[in-house]
Amino acid sequence: MKAPFSPTRRDLLRFGSLAMFGAAVRGATFPLSSMADAVILIHLKGGPSHLDTLDMKPNAPVEERGEFKPIATKLSGVTVCEHLPKLAACLDRFALLRGISHSAGAHPQADEYLFTGNRPSAAVVYPSIGSISLKERPGRADMPGFVAVPNSDMGPGFLGVAFSAFKTTAVPKPGKPFEVRGLSLGGLTLEQIRNRDRLLVDLDTALRGAEKVSPVVEGMNRFSHAAAEMILSSKAREAFDTGKEFASITKLFPMHDLGQSLLLAARLVEHGVRFVIVTHDGWDTHLNNFTGHKKLLGELDGALPALIESLTQKGLLKRTLVLAAGEFGRTPTINKNAGRDHWPRASWALFAGGGVKPGQTIGGTDDKGHSPDSDTKLAPDDLAATTLHAMGVNPKHEYLTPSGRPVTLVAHGRVIKELMVDG
Repeated sequence: MKAPFSPTRRDLLRFGSLAMFGAAVRGATFPLSSMADAVILIHLKGGPSHLDTLDMKPNAPVEERGEFKPIATKLSGVTVCEHLPKLAACLDRFALLRGISHSAGAHPQADEYLFTGNRPSAAVVYPSIGSISLKERPGRADMPGFVAVPNSDMGPGFLGVAFSAFKTTAVPKPGKPFEVRGLSLGGLTLEQIRNRDRLLVDLDTALRGAEKVSPVVEGMNRFSHAAAEMILSSKAREAFDTGKEFASITKLFPMHDLGQSLLLAARLVEHGVRFVIVTHDGWDTHLNNFTGHKKLLGELDGALPALIESLTQKGLLKRTLVLAAGEFGRTPTINKNAGRDHWPRASWALFAGGGVKPGQTIGGTDDKGHSPDSDTKLAPDDLAATTLHAMGVNPKHEYLTPSGRPVTLVAHGRVIKELMVDG
């Protein structure tokens, strides 16, 4: 079994994504002790119904409580949906946050809020926590520091294209080679790729003084050089090849897309990728909420416990922060289409791994699941601040926008101290 990756301190270009990938440079401007070397964020895109998953209210009115039944879990006094039996059996390995509340009721704004920890603003486009990770803790020069499987709207904000995610655009299929577009040689020899990169460097040098280079062009230049470095790296190609994973790990994961995406995420973390976001789409169940949720819950129930077990077997869980969340919850009232609509006033998140104190619940909702019910007020700001803190990044640090405006990374979020082992 390979040992967990220990980062180098080389001051080299790092690879990210522009449409598919970008680039980044080392930027540890305020080193803090970290509890997590890497983060895996599972984005439950569309917003799962809190009432039909991890915050059930069996005593709520019939028009609100839904058709799923609660089951007991390894957390004393905590019940979850009957379609999450595997998660219920290992819920003591997680910390469950309930009653996360905000006011962004549309997907783009709610996604941005979740990804950045800042309320969307017309004045500034904030960088996502993935892009901040890429800037502050980029990892190896020949590996992407920030990967989206298969895609994500998690963006770099004012940091620019150099700090975007590497997007796989596809997920592995069991028993088939997984070749990521942008990492294959494309029929060229290694020497041809080296020669192309040398030519680009020469042209950049010759034209450097001809005119002012825009930040976008500069980001693309970084991308080109770093892309060549990654293509030349057999380690990068190997990291994405789930076919080379140990059979004992592979058999843990279901064969559907989410299962294989999380198999890839665990492998990428093992090979030095710092931040992976895996998108699990389909939770926007305005129609047939219970049919849609039953399928999605089955996928999540197989894949999420497998991820935790695989990271444990690899010796990586203590240094890998795992976070699962949607952008909001869904309405308590069931609509005329047997669906539930957007409900940003209440949702949940699961944390596990690096720096997390497992086996606890934090926050809650009232007896109908309408609103938070406790003194523990939770918002996306707090999730982002806590994630950055676990990575050793000060969420109150300021960046300068291209226009010179100072912007706090997460201005209003607090680190959820009771969640963390250092709290």
